[in-house]
Amino acid sequence: MGRVAVIGELLIDLISDTQVSELSRAKSFNRFFAGSPGNLVFNLHDLGVDSAILSRVGDDSFGRAYIDLLAKRGIDVSYVQLDKRRHTSFVIVSRSDSTPQFLALRGADCMLEPPVEIDRFLDGVQFLHLTSWPLSLSPARETTVSVVQKAAERGIKISLDPNYREVIWECGHDGPAFIKKMLRYIHIVKPSDDDARHIFGEMQPREYLDLFHEFGAKNVILTLGKRGAVVSDGFRIEEIAPCARRVVDTTGAGDAFWSGLYRGLLERKDIFEAARYGNMCAAFRIEHEGKDTQLPAIEELKTIYERC
Repeated sequence: MGRVAVIGELLIDLISDTQVSELSRAKSFNRFFAGSPGNLVFNLHDLGVDSAILSRVGDDSFGRAYIDLLAKRGIDVSYVQLDKRRHTSFVIVSRSDSTPQFLALRGADCMLEPPVEIDRFLDGVQFLHLTSWPLSLSPARETTVSVVQKAAERGIKISLDPNYREVIWECGHDGPAFIKKMLRYIHIVKPSDDDARHIFGEMQPREYLDLFHEFGAKNVILTLGKRGAVVSDGFRIEEIAPCARRVVDTTGAGDAFWSGLYRGLLERKDIFEAARYGNMCAAFRIEHEGKDTQLPAIEELKTIYERC
């Protein structure tokens, strides 16, 4: 089975311990080692997929603890950089049954530097995964683009989680235009309907699919919350109903979806069948409160969600 390389933010999430309508109403929080790329490599490990992550944390107690945690789980931390001048980045998040609200306190993540041994980082990699966070600020933006270009030259398939929000983007820099430009490199893009709205404005799901393809993405998975997801390879479109039987917490569901998707693709499933793997992983995450809860093996997930 191939390898997934991940570029992006390792964050400390402070998640409200109760569901709130507004983040400011939360009174107490639980601490999690998080960030979408961090969640992803943990989930990939649970599913038996080898991965490496290129990221940057502060040389502080939280950053060092995060690196230790990754290493103890068997994840390659050779490319996690320690920043002696900036703190590990934090995000305060509302617990929610829909899209969570958040407040980002950026630090080391936006100072990401190119890996010293970029060829080694990309060795054996079939998919390079990135989020919008390292694209949002310099110098992480330039670092990420340079790695993407190198991966494209080597024929590696590139995936984008286009979780664009203006609030995290560099002031005066046109984030949506930049993401649209990046789509020419992208083999798979998986926006939520919220992500798509922030990039393209208010539209219907099929219009979002068309636009992502028009800007260059070969495969598009548009997730629609309680309505499931729509998958398109540019020629065929399929709707996927949600698997979750109850909603406990949606935090991390998108990252779990990605991990199942990659497991399916590395098993040589097509994008539609692989998306069903992702759907099962997302459902498991939605049904469980502890974001540290490990994903079951893929065969066990198939048994749990056999109706999917």
